[in-house]
Amino acid sequence: MCVNKDSCNCLSTQRECNHLGPFVAIDINCINTPIDDGDGTNDNGSIIPFSSGITTSVVGIAEGATLVASLIGFGSAINGITLLGDNTIDLTGILSEAFSVPRNGNITGISATFNSFIDLNLTGTHTITAQIYRAPAGTNIYSPTNARVDLAPPITGPFPAITFGTGDIEPVPVSVGDRLLMVFYISTTINPPALNFSISGSASAGITIV
Repeated sequence: MCVNKDSCNCLSTQRECNHLGPFVAIDINCINTPIDDGDGTNDNGSIIPFSSGITTSVVGIAEGATLVASLIGFGSAINGITLLGDNTIDLTGILSEAFSVPRNGNITGISATFNSFIDLNLTGTHTITAQIYRAPAGTNIYSPTNARVDLAPPITGPFPAITFGTGDIEPVPVSVGDRLLMVFYISTTINPPALNFSISGSASAGITIV
């Protein structure tokens, strides 16, 4: 409560504050209510980080041109996950790196990096994509969303390389109870080896949800 200028930065000894506490800080610079643009979301947003940590992330293409993805969590990765013919992922009975959405919002941005290791068997040129997959509450079937980014430059040859991508995206709605999954996979390849090749490395990413 404002009583004087020493305790509340008032201009005089009279009460001039129009908020009589309690005050709840929403960030380090402001104690006021956030601006609401009427869309029902928190416009401050949150950044969700992902990292393969001490686990090697492996993306590849198996026999029959099957895409083999890597699921990136919060310090670990799960490899050998098959993207089905309709581009979905079925994690029934399989470990998952997904997290549950605690409130309604929109994904508005994504960034990702893949740091490849030496792989003496790798040839050709390969583009890696990072993409958020979503499963509604009550299902283990994950579908791709528009929250994706192609990493550049493409990985060429067996030598170590860092490839990165970032961008704002058309808002992707998410709802309470949805589970979101960060998926890395090879999206395009030029002059690949015959069959069964992969790229190993460390993966990291981040998304913005508002």
